[in-house]
Amino acid sequence: MRKKVGKGEVARFLDAWFAVRQFIQAANFNRFQGAGLSATQFMTLNLLPSDGEGVAIGELARRMNLKPATVAKTVDSLEDRGMVARVRHEEDKRVVLVHATEAGVGLQNTANGVFQAQIERLFESIAPTEREGLIMGLESVVRAAGREGVWREGVEMGEAAGKSSAGKTGSVRSSTERTATRKAVRHVPSGAPRGSRS
Repeated sequence: MRKKVGKGEVARFLDAWFAVRQFIQAANFNRFQGAGLSATQFMTLNLLPSDGEGVAIGELARRMNLKPATVAKTVDSLEDRGMVARVRHEEDKRVVLVHATEAGVGLQNTANGVFQAQIERLFESIAPTEREGLIMGLESVVRAAGREGVWREGVEMGEAAGKSSAGKTGSVRSSTERTATRKAVRHVPSGAPRGSRS
């Protein structure tokens, strides 16, 4: 049975959600600025698995909603800095995969560690009961979105918008948000409908 939404609840939620999103975007900006990378370089590096698995440039371009030529130039710049390496596919030599090098993985770990520390400091300033309430509330939103099919609709709309704006200003930000959405879908807490994941 659906419960009636109180007056102003949606507005309060959206205000808080967008404030948190701005904080995360600012933290991400500091992460790649501190590493001396551009936003596109940082995103490209973070899309590469840290276990040595490679990703084709075409796939990277698709995930970031950028043109392959743009991503290829970004990979070139990261390769010049020793952060990534191109390796031909073992079975299909026509396919070239981009791997994060040891230096690239080290930078990934450092940047992620800094971000993790920022979140931990933030959490330390919040009472344990409020932290638990925050986490449980967000998990409830994810589960409810799964039941209502909101994740699938949102991802499909985001991908459609990304195709029309690929290569334009702002496409990196929208790609980041869509990647985060996909990760959230994959990590829906137990109890959420399996069929709702994309």
